[in-house]
Amino acid sequence: MEFYGRQDLLELLNKRSDALSKGYRQNMAIIGAELIGKTSLLKHWLSQYCDTRIVTVYIEIRHEEANSFGERFIGNLFFSFLKNSHNGLKDDIVFLLERCAKYIPKTTTFARKILSERYARRTEVVFAKLLELVEQFNAESGKYCVLILDEFHLLALTPPKDIYASWRKHIMLNKNTMYVLLSSKKDLARKILAEDLALLFGNFEKIDLQPFDNKTSSAFIRGKLKSLSVSEQILSFIVNLSSGKPFYLNAICDALMNYHLKSAREANLTFDFFVRSQEDIFIGEWGILNRRFLILTQQVDAVFKDAAVFNVLTALASGKNSISDIAHRCARPKKYVSSILNKLYEEDFISRNADVYILDDALFALWLRCVYAKKTGVFTAEPEKERELFKRELESLFTDFRDAQTKEISQRLMELFGKFNNESIEVHKKRLRLNLFKEIKLLDLGAAKQPGKGIIARCPGAVWIAGFKEDRAREEDMVEFVEFCKRFKYGKTQSQKRIFIALNEIDANASLIAKEEKISTWDTALVNSLFDIYGKPRIV
Repeated sequence: MEFYGRQDLLELLNKRSDALSKGYRQNMAIIGAELIGKTSLLKHWLSQYCDTRIVTVYIEIRHEEANSFGERFIGNLFFSFLKNSHNGLKDDIVFLLERCAKYIPKTTTFARKILSERYARRTEVVFAKLLELVEQFNAESGKYCVLILDEFHLLALTPPKDIYASWRKHIMLNKNTMYVLLSSKKDLARKILAEDLALLFGNFEKIDLQPFDNKTSSAFIRGKLKSLSVSEQILSFIVNLSSGKPFYLNAICDALMNYHLKSAREANLTFDFFVRSQEDIFIGEWGILNRRFLILTQQVDAVFKDAAVFNVLTALASGKNSISDIAHRCARPKKYVSSILNKLYEEDFISRNADVYILDDALFALWLRCVYAKKTGVFTAEPEKERELFKRELESLFTDFRDAQTKEISQRLMELFGKFNNESIEVHKKRLRLNLFKEIKLLDLGAAKQPGKGIIARCPGAVWIAGFKEDRAREEDMVEFVEFCKRFKYGKTQSQKRIFIALNEIDANASLIAKEEKISTWDTALVNSLFDIYGKPRIV
């Protein structure tokens, strides 16, 4: 897959690496779901970045023996050094040791010692020695080092658990090495960074890698499908279906182009064209998404070894997101369902927001509903029947999406507020109860030139006032909203919750005013996460 986007992160990596050679070291940790693009981001950066003062080393952490890990680590370090120095290269450890001995003899001698002893050493001992090797390399070569450890959390799964004891010391003392850590296990990675690698000197700049936003996703699709005529409606549907995840966007677009070329269809992309193009990757035995999701179910099975977990997953895929609703659907005790949900969350198979559990992978949810559930149920497995079921499911999703897109944003937000049922979620690290409202109506905020839009929602004991702006929210918009809230009369026994929804961007001054006035600001991503919870199409 060709790399796309993420220019802000590429620039940040350049900035941090350039600063390293000037004596300022800032470690980084990039955390994100599987297939979100962490590895491709770093590999693209590695292919572009060039500074003879800095050696960049990429190490993929795997489940492997200490001897294998030690050899890979040393091989990658020495290969990167020779490449950085414009020396001849060969992917062979003996060659690398012999060639490097001419330039960094002390480091090479130490490397040979590690390799000769690695079979008798535990992984944490070998890892500690490798960190010493990097220090020796820095001192002898005079070069700085950017050490990238992909899926670094796997180090914690290597007995004994405390592999971080010596690492903490090396991070603090060796300021000539900058660490870039990658992890797909979001919860575990954050825990490690907060506990095992929480350092006064050498702390980590944490970056949560998110899917593409709507604008980037649309540009990606247009670039991939430039020879096809794609309506805005279908383009937006692809963005919604993929949730902006690069791997899915690429798979869907490749399937469209392959179907177009094989079938010699005209360039106009109809919905029927779209459905037929996706059948093989979803249903076909070797379809890229079918294989991906089968592997995912195998990973779930390996963790639980209990077929009942898939009943919980299919309940989540069908829009159930509370313990009580899932327990009722699965006919299982709440305590049992709760334990499964918490384990699924710990293993990063699902997400959780306070009391709400979410299968936030729309394509996996679709596959569970129309492929996995049908194969394991009483339905026929005839290919044509499977294709018909898949088509009906996609048509249903498209109809819901099309109908939602024809509505005014104000109507969609009012419908969203109408879905609240006293659930508790977390917004900006604070617990928020989504009240079951008895009254929801549209407001005119009363601006002289451009009347602002808002929503008022009431329930016993509380009133919510929400302003929203579809284009850029400016300082005057926030001032107007603050003034309206001050004029608004409500019962003394009612608490007032003030929210401003900025669906595009928000000016810095507007954000500052909101913070001073204790107004919660919601962006499109947050609103879409609420639509996800209630199984409604996103705003695209």
